[in-house]
Amino acid sequence: MTSHLRQLAPFALSLVVAGCGGGGGDSPETAGFSFRTDAPDRYSRVDRTGQPAIATALLSRDPAIVPLGPTGAPLNPGAGANPFNNQRDALNRGNPVNDARDFAGLFTVGPQSNTLSNIHYEVAPQLRSLGLALCSFEKVVPPASKADVDISACVAQVAPVVLPDVMTYDPRAAPGWPNGRGYDDPVVDRLLAAALLRISGTNPPHTIDSLFGVLNVTRDESNTVLPPAFPHLRDRVL
Repeated sequence: MTSHLRQLAPFALSLVVAGCGGGGGDSPETAGFSFRTDAPDRYSRVDRTGQPAIATALLSRDPAIVPLGPTGAPLNPGAGANPFNNQRDALNRGNPVNDARDFAGLFTVGPQSNTLSNIHYEVAPQLRSLGLALCSFEKVVPPASKADVDISACVAQVAPVVLPDVMTYDPRAAPGWPNGRGYDDPVVDRLLAAALLRISGTNPPHTIDSLFGVLNVTRDESNTVLPPAFPHLRDRVL
């Protein structure tokens, strides 16, 4: 897939140049097209399509939870045609260069229930019962709240993967998420492994692929066996 992307890059650039028409006015390339001239605030970025599921997993769409930054001010407030002010909209409107500064606190210990610290507090016993070693540790056993769970090691290993919320690709490294994204990469399983399991440090017991197939359901709501390999498409029933 990555080789195809490299091959498509010159073609995409030629399309951009052709679309620009070499300057103002109607050119043969733009004749017959009608381009909108709305101001930028008339458009809404609904998803950066950067790192998979990061906003879905760790941010809230509840408008009652105002997205506040480290200074206490609202983050990337909506305006014009984009007035929405939940945490996920604020992330999508933001500049990726500010993601770590503005959203690290919300991802880890924010007021919403699905922060990384609260996820570790809520599901750690179940994960450990599966024989998994977590990147977090409990300062008090059993912990009384998410404040009793130390997730600093988890943050250290997952933050470089998901912040900023953009897709990155290093042609010198092996392809496959988090280095680029292949069509059949188990991206959510890998994201969860980076956020939950001990995959770094000396002789880690897990790898970024340790959750692949572990958390996936094997049957649907009708108790029909699901295909084990991607793409998860059933045989056609005639």
